[in-house]
Amino acid sequence: DGKTLGGWRTHPDLQGTFTVTSAGELRVQGGRGQLETEKSFSDFVLQLEAKTSASNMNSGVFFRCIPKDVMMGYESQIHNGYRDGDRTRPVDCGTGGIFRRQDARIVAADDGQWFTKTIVAHGRHFAVWVNGLQVTDWNDDRPSNENPRRGFRKEAGTIMLQAHDPTTDVLFRHLRASELPARP
Repeated sequence: DGKTLGGWRTHPDLQGTFTVTSAGELRVQGGRGQLETEKSFSDFVLQLEAKTSASNMNSGVFFRCIPKDVMMGYESQIHNGYRDGDRTRPVDCGTGGIFRRQDARIVAADDGQWFTKTIVAHGRHFAVWVNGLQVTDWNDDRPSNENPRRGFRKEAGTIMLQAHDPTTDVLFRHLRASELPARP
């Protein structure tokens, strides 16, 4: 609602700080922590804007999470670093990459500037756009498993914003999710 954390919950054992600014932005600070939706989603389109406050800031948007578990979902990374001046060589998966599954093809966002991220999860297919550029297009062909770290998770789960470590300071705004019809 841009004023409170209504519709979201934090994990009681984690230290991250989550607030709403006077401009209605969600601020994610410190670490390790997570802010997750009370509602679960399976197949969906999620669009949001985010801005990191410093270079090499690490955060992420998790989805199809096991509710109330610690960061147990697919992660669309937020990390705008790249190697040797080459945006096609992301550091730590790169913004929009599916962490530990597929690196971003290109780092299309810059630290300290708002960027738009669109995540589509439809059955086994996951795609991510950053500032209008498709950076990830991946199919999870692993055997089914409730835990997405071990295999394909089809079950609905929460969406979660990550405070990765003590240096994390990220703003989020204009978060919108639309459910899609189920795909076999």
